[in-house]
Amino acid sequence: MTFAFDPAVRAHARALELLDTREIGWLATNGRNGYPHAVPVWFVWHDGAVLTFSQPHAAKARNLEADRRAPFQLETSEDGEEWLLLQGDVEILAEPTAVWIEAVRGRYLEKYQTGLDALGWPLERIIDDFSLALAFRPHKLIS
Repeated sequence: MTFAFDPAVRAHARALELLDTREIGWLATNGRNGYPHAVPVWFVWHDGAVLTFSQPHAAKARNLEADRRAPFQLETSEDGEEWLLLQGDVEILAEPTAVWIEAVRGRYLEKYQTGLDALGWPLERIIDDFSLALAFRPHKLIS
């Protein structure tokens, strides 16, 4: 199933804006215990997918091996009246984060350099520790 945003549709245009500007998204996976497992992630919207990176041994990575279906939710407005939820599938990419970061380095650092600096982390720590690249591809927009 494919989904394409139509910038002429107000909700789609707003979703694309949020995907470009928000720093934190929530990726939820189906946990092995039957409960959802939701975690905040840094991400970049790239070629029609939410591109994010994970530690290979993280629960979300294990969960995605068993079930690729996932929702992705973005931060809301300050008053909590705006929300965005995407349903889709997550592809565990064959190429590691080191390859993907080169494709999105400028946008990634524009969004997250301040966060990296606050943590005292060089970009190489993301590349090494979060070496599993994930692409969330939406099927449905709920807003």
